[in-house]
Amino acid sequence: MKLDIGCGKNKKFGFAGLDRVKMDGVDIVCNLDNERIPLGDNSVDEIFSMHFMEHVSDLLVVMTEVWRVCKNGAKITIAVPYFTSVGAFRDPTHKQFFTYETFDHFTNTKKLPSFYSEAKFRIVKKRILFYPSNSNIYGKIRFLHMMPFQLIADIFPYFYEHSLLKLFAARDLYVELEAIKK
Repeated sequence: MKLDIGCGKNKKFGFAGLDRVKMDGVDIVCNLDNERIPLGDNSVDEIFSMHFMEHVSDLLVVMTEVWRVCKNGAKITIAVPYFTSVGAFRDPTHKQFFTYETFDHFTNTKKLPSFYSEAKFRIVKKRILFYPSNSNIYGKIRFLHMMPFQLIADIFPYFYEHSLLKLFAARDLYVELEAIKK
């Protein structure tokens, strides 16, 4: 099974849609702030979540729930507003803010505390984006002037986050994870 968490009206093709409000495209109505995903343990092969995680009250609980329903090796793709983005703060329903290292807390890293949750993932890919993560080629062209900063953030993400972000704000954080169950 493939699950699009927080799909709204834009469910990813081939995925079951989960959202807190019933609307076109939503197959499973579930408020992850106070409900578990109504699926069995180890039942999901892939999760896609585009601009949803910033709306949850407790990221630790939601990531643990994502991990619970994922099979070992399941692919999880997440895009969220980067914390320097105007989009991170303009929406009054945003409750979480994300840096380059936020999802490292759900890995077996030694450099950050990872004991808050039993959920463990391997980071497959992680990028700070200077264009909206759901952009097509035309959307990326609109942000072409930011490509030098995209290149710097791709090669030196920590340098960008600890120095240049005060001058050049990124838009999104894109993360691909793999569920680890063993």
